[in-house]
Amino acid sequence: MTKDDDAPMTTTNGLSARPADGRVGGSDAAQDPADEVTMNGPSIHVIRARKLLLGGLVGGVGAAVLSLVLFTVLDGTRGLASAALAAAMVLFFYGVGQLIMVAFADAGARTLLAVSMASYTGRVVILGLVLLVYSRHREAFPALWPMAIFVTTIAVVAGWIAVEIWVFSRLRIGVYDTEYVPPSTEDGAQ
Repeated sequence: MTKDDDAPMTTTNGLSARPADGRVGGSDAAQDPADEVTMNGPSIHVIRARKLLLGGLVGGVGAAVLSLVLFTVLDGTRGLASAALAAAMVLFFYGVGQLIMVAFADAGARTLLAVSMASYTGRVVILGLVLLVYSRHREAFPALWPMAIFVTTIAVVAGWIAVEIWVFSRLRIGVYDTEYVPPSTEDGAQ
Protein backbone atom coordinates (compact mmCIF):
# COMPACT_ATOMS: atom_id res chain seq x y z
CA MET A 1 0.00 0.00 0.00
CA THR A 2 1.49 3.33 -1.02
CA LYS A 3 0.97 6.69 0.56
CA ASP A 4 -1.34 7.68 -2.33
CA ASP A 5 -3.76 4.87 -1.35
CA ASP A 6 -4.60 6.76 1.87
CA ALA A 7 -5.30 10.05 0.11
CA PRO A 8 -8.93 11.16 -0.25
CA MET A 9 -10.48 10.51 -3.66
CA THR A 10 -12.96 12.79 -5.38
CA THR A 11 -16.30 11.27 -6.36
CA THR A 12 -18.56 12.29 -9.26
CA ASN A 13 -20.53 14.66 -7.05
CA GLY A 14 -17.43 16.57 -5.96
CA LEU A 15 -17.17 15.10 -2.46
CA SER A 16 -13.97 13.53 -1.28
CA ALA A 17 -14.05 10.05 0.17
CA ARG A 18 -11.49 7.75 1.76
CA PRO A 19 -11.27 4.55 -0.23
CA ALA A 20 -10.88 2.35 2.86
CA ASP A 21 -14.09 3.27 4.65
CA GLY A 22 -16.08 5.35 2.16
CA ARG A 23 -16.52 8.26 4.56
CA VAL A 24 -17.00 11.77 3.21
CA GLY A 25 -14.04 14.08 3.75
CA GLY A 26 -10.66 13.25 5.20
CA SER A 27 -11.66 13.17 8.87
CA ASP A 28 -11.48 9.99 10.93
CA ALA A 29 -14.15 11.35 13.29
CA ALA A 30 -17.42 9.44 13.61
CA GLN A 31 -19.98 10.61 11.07
CA ASP A 32 -23.67 10.07 10.57
CA PRO A 33 -24.32 7.05 8.28
CA ALA A 34 -26.51 9.31 6.12
CA ASP A 35 -23.37 11.30 5.26
CA GLU A 36 -21.46 8.28 4.00
CA VAL A 37 -20.80 7.91 0.30
CA THR A 38 -19.51 4.58 -0.86
CA MET A 39 -17.52 4.26 -4.02
CA ASN A 40 -19.67 1.39 -5.37
CA GLY A 41 -23.17 2.51 -4.23
CA PRO A 42 -25.55 5.12 -5.59
CA SER A 43 -24.65 8.77 -5.19
CA ILE A 44 -26.33 10.97 -2.61
CA HIS A 45 -28.31 12.63 -5.43
CA VAL A 46 -29.82 9.30 -6.47
CA ILE A 47 -30.59 8.41 -2.86
CA ARG A 48 -32.38 11.73 -2.35
CA ALA A 49 -34.35 11.37 -5.59
CA ARG A 50 -35.42 7.87 -4.55
CA LYS A 51 -36.58 9.15 -1.17
CA LEU A 52 -38.66 11.81 -2.92
CA LEU A 53 -40.13 9.20 -5.27
CA LEU A 54 -41.03 6.86 -2.42
CA GLY A 55 -42.48 9.66 -0.29
CA GLY A 56 -44.57 11.03 -3.13
CA LEU A 57 -45.78 7.55 -4.02
CA VAL A 58 -46.85 6.89 -0.43
CA GLY A 59 -48.78 10.17 -0.32
CA GLY A 60 -50.37 9.64 -3.73
CA VAL A 61 -51.39 6.05 -3.08
CA GLY A 62 -52.77 7.01 0.34
CA ALA A 63 -54.93 9.73 -1.19
CA ALA A 64 -55.96 7.37 -4.00
CA VAL A 65 -57.13 4.71 -1.54
CA LEU A 66 -59.17 7.28 0.39
CA SER A 67 -60.72 8.53 -2.85
CA LEU A 68 -61.53 5.00 -4.02
CA VAL A 69 -63.29 4.24 -0.75
CA LEU A 70 -65.17 7.56 -0.72
CA PHE A 71 -66.46 7.37 -4.29
CA THR A 72 -67.30 3.68 -4.01
CA VAL A 73 -69.49 4.51 -1.02
CA LEU A 74 -71.05 7.51 -2.81
CA ASP A 75 -71.72 5.96 -6.22
CA GLY A 76 -70.80 2.28 -6.27
CA THR A 77 -68.87 0.86 -9.21
CA ARG A 78 -69.26 4.05 -11.26
CA GLY A 79 -67.52 6.05 -8.51
CA LEU A 80 -64.90 3.35 -8.08
CA ALA A 81 -64.10 3.22 -11.81
CA SER A 82 -63.92 7.01 -12.09
CA ALA A 83 -61.70 7.41 -9.03
CA ALA A 84 -59.47 4.53 -10.15
CA LEU A 85 -58.97 6.05 -13.60
CA ALA A 86 -58.10 9.47 -12.16
CA ALA A 87 -55.76 8.01 -9.55
CA ALA A 88 -53.98 5.85 -12.14
CA MET A 89 -53.45 8.85 -14.45
CA VAL A 90 -52.01 11.03 -11.68
CA LEU A 91 -49.80 8.28 -10.26
CA PHE A 92 -48.50 7.53 -13.77
CA PHE A 93 -47.85 11.23 -14.46
CA TYR A 94 -45.96 11.88 -11.23
CA GLY A 95 -44.32 8.45 -11.01
CA VAL A 96 -42.77 8.59 -14.48
CA GLY A 97 -41.57 12.13 -13.84
CA GLN A 98 -39.88 11.20 -10.58
CA LEU A 99 -38.39 8.01 -12.05
CA ILE A 100 -36.77 10.12 -14.74
CA MET A 101 -35.38 12.41 -12.06
CA VAL A 102 -33.89 9.36 -10.30
CA ALA A 103 -32.34 8.13 -13.55
CA PHE A 104 -30.73 11.51 -14.28
CA ALA A 105 -29.98 12.59 -10.69
CA ASP A 106 -26.23 12.78 -11.30
CA ALA A 107 -26.50 14.67 -14.59
CA GLY A 108 -25.48 18.30 -14.93
CA ALA A 109 -28.00 21.07 -14.44
CA ARG A 110 -28.55 21.74 -18.14
CA THR A 111 -29.02 18.08 -18.98
CA LEU A 112 -31.38 17.63 -16.05
CA LEU A 113 -33.44 20.64 -17.16
CA ALA A 114 -33.65 19.41 -20.76
CA VAL A 115 -34.62 15.87 -19.72
CA SER A 116 -37.21 17.04 -17.20
CA MET A 117 -38.79 19.46 -19.70
CA ALA A 118 -38.91 16.79 -22.42
CA SER A 119 -40.42 14.31 -19.97
CA TYR A 120 -43.00 16.82 -18.77
CA THR A 121 -43.94 17.80 -22.32
CA GLY A 122 -44.35 14.17 -23.32
CA ARG A 123 -46.51 13.37 -20.31
CA VAL A 124 -48.70 16.44 -20.84
CA VAL A 125 -49.20 15.52 -24.49
CA ILE A 126 -50.23 11.98 -23.53
CA LEU A 127 -52.61 13.28 -20.86
CA GLY A 128 -54.01 15.83 -23.32
CA LEU A 129 -54.66 13.11 -25.90
CA VAL A 130 -56.49 10.99 -23.31
CA LEU A 131 -58.66 13.97 -22.35
CA LEU A 132 -59.31 14.79 -26.02
CA VAL A 133 -60.45 11.24 -26.74
CA TYR A 134 -62.71 11.35 -23.68
CA SER A 135 -64.24 14.72 -24.58
CA ARG A 136 -64.95 13.67 -28.17
CA HIS A 137 -66.41 10.30 -27.19
CA ARG A 138 -67.96 11.10 -23.81
CA GLU A 139 -71.14 9.17 -24.63
CA ALA A 140 -69.05 6.01 -25.06
CA PHE A 141 -67.95 6.24 -21.41
CA PRO A 142 -71.19 6.49 -19.41
CA ALA A 143 -69.59 4.65 -16.49
CA LEU A 144 -67.41 7.67 -15.62
CA TRP A 145 -68.43 10.32 -13.12
CA PRO A 146 -66.65 13.62 -13.90
CA MET A 147 -66.91 14.91 -10.32
CA ALA A 148 -65.18 11.79 -8.98
CA ILE A 149 -62.43 12.18 -11.58
CA PHE A 150 -61.92 15.84 -10.68
CA VAL A 151 -61.88 15.38 -6.89
CA THR A 152 -59.68 12.27 -7.04
CA THR A 153 -57.20 14.03 -9.31
CA ILE A 154 -56.91 16.96 -6.92
CA ALA A 155 -56.67 14.67 -3.87
CA VAL A 156 -53.94 12.44 -5.33
CA VAL A 157 -51.90 15.41 -6.56
CA ALA A 158 -52.21 17.07 -3.14
CA GLY A 159 -51.27 13.84 -1.35
CA TRP A 160 -48.23 13.27 -3.56
CA ILE A 161 -46.95 16.83 -3.24
CA ALA A 162 -47.65 17.14 0.50
CA VAL A 163 -45.66 14.04 1.42
CA GLU A 164 -42.93 14.89 -1.09
CA ILE A 165 -42.53 18.31 0.54
CA TRP A 166 -42.44 16.68 3.97
CA VAL A 167 -39.72 14.25 2.80
CA PHE A 168 -37.76 17.05 1.12
CA SER A 169 -37.81 19.11 4.32
CA ARG A 170 -36.11 16.21 6.10
CA LEU A 171 -33.38 15.51 3.53
CA ARG A 172 -29.92 16.28 4.78
CA ILE A 173 -28.57 18.76 2.26
CA GLY A 174 -25.42 20.52 3.38
CA VAL A 175 -25.03 24.20 2.68
CA TYR A 176 -21.57 25.64 2.96
CA ASP A 177 -20.62 29.29 2.72
CA THR A 178 -17.09 30.55 2.54
CA GLU A 179 -16.06 33.41 4.74
CA TYR A 180 -16.47 36.83 3.14
CA VAL A 181 -13.23 38.42 2.00
CA PRO A 182 -13.59 42.06 0.92
CA PRO A 183 -11.86 43.12 -2.28
CA SER A 184 -8.44 44.54 -1.76
CA THR A 185 -7.62 48.09 -2.72
CA GLU A 186 -4.28 49.49 -3.82
CA ASP A 187 -3.85 51.85 -0.86
CA GLY A 188 -5.00 49.31 1.73
CA ALA A 189 -8.17 51.25 2.65
CA GLN A 190 -11.51 49.51 2.68
